[in-house]
Amino acid sequence: MARHAGAAACGGSANRGRSRLIGCFCLAILVLGLVPPQPGLAQPAPVPIAVARVLTADQASGQSFVGTVLPARTSDVGSAIDGRLVELPILDGQHVTEGQPIAELLRGLLEIERGGAVAELVRRRELLAELKAGSRPEEIEQARALAAGFEARLAYARSRVARIARLAERGTSTVDELQDAQTELQQIEAQLRGSRAALALAEAGPRREQVAQAAAAVAVQEATIERIDDQLGKHTIRAPFNGWVIERFTEQGQWLARGGLVARIAQLDRLDVEVQVPESSVTKLRRDAEVRLEFDAAPERTWIGRVARIVPQADLRSRNFPVLVTVANIVVDGDPVLRGGMLARAWLPVGKAESVTVVPKDALVLGGNTPLVYVVDVAGPAVAGPATGTVRAAGVSLGAAIGSNVEVRSGLERGQLVVVRGNERLRPGMAVSFTQPQD
Repeated sequence: MARHAGAAACGGSANRGRSRLIGCFCLAILVLGLVPPQPGLAQPAPVPIAVARVLTADQASGQSFVGTVLPARTSDVGSAIDGRLVELPILDGQHVTEGQPIAELLRGLLEIERGGAVAELVRRRELLAELKAGSRPEEIEQARALAAGFEARLAYARSRVARIARLAERGTSTVDELQDAQTELQQIEAQLRGSRAALALAEAGPRREQVAQAAAAVAVQEATIERIDDQLGKHTIRAPFNGWVIERFTEQGQWLARGGLVARIAQLDRLDVEVQVPESSVTKLRRDAEVRLEFDAAPERTWIGRVARIVPQADLRSRNFPVLVTVANIVVDGDPVLRGGMLARAWLPVGKAESVTVVPKDALVLGGNTPLVYVVDVAGPAVAGPATGTVRAAGVSLGAAIGSNVEVRSGLERGQLVVVRGNERLRPGMAVSFTQPQD
């Protein structure tokens, strides 16, 4: 009993000691949390970035023109033959690849015809192979044996005729018996000549003309199968190129006449933006000139296209010339970002030549209400090693694309430093480190 009581007392004392230790530890944490950070303590390291300098260039300033997004290609896919539509495995808005089946016509009768044609082709090929192989050794041996048999019979018939002739001279045989023996001899001689000719044919093999005729028959049958295969191929309607189904014109079970439309497919991996340009400005455009594009549906990206075609015929009412600017599209989760019929604004370099402010395209940060760039405020005079500073966001108004740069119409001044790499992770006021760009 005493031992148990003493043990209990010692255990209670140990528990009280642990409780006091935990309480002191919590108090220390609370005190440390209330003490403000002291000067000289370690601060977050500056974020490494790459910068470029805001420059000016003599270039025609950009003007904004409204345009319409058009697919690079649009195809109304139809049927080349008459038939009943039994499969239509596509839906509006579905992406299809070049050669992918988009519709299937009833083809049972043609498949039966093809089966018969293939069997006939096999028969003709086997006949041709037999002729090319020539006579078998057994056939030649059979012809030789037949000729040898007739030779033996001929020798016997000759001896019999001579014997009957001697008997006839003695008067012991009649003239009829002699004539019968002579006739039989002539028959055996003819049979021997026929057997020798058959042996020669067997040894020589088939004639070249027979082989050529068999080969021609095989070619005719192969052409028949190719014709059937061509018809079967037309029963499967395929996509002419990679694109998206934008409209279906029929349904499963309907009868399609030759030339009947199945679906409309648009190629959207590249797009054309059609811009109407006045006659006073179109002469300042050149093919392959870079054009900055803006889309209300995709304001978070920088879109740069090229002037692909300048149509040399104006609309007689508006005196505007169609200008086609081609631009590469982006596919996100299987859907194109830009789509046919969207509104676009194209900044074309058709203004007066003047000194404009430019920044690299990589300096732009899009996705907000207005585009912005991060301007670097240098911390102090240059020292050895990377320079340091802080960044601030500056909203800009953009103009035309100029090579790898973009015209900035307001918000920046020549000589300022802007971030061109690493700006996606920056926030205003963050410390950065960088290497001064070469002028």
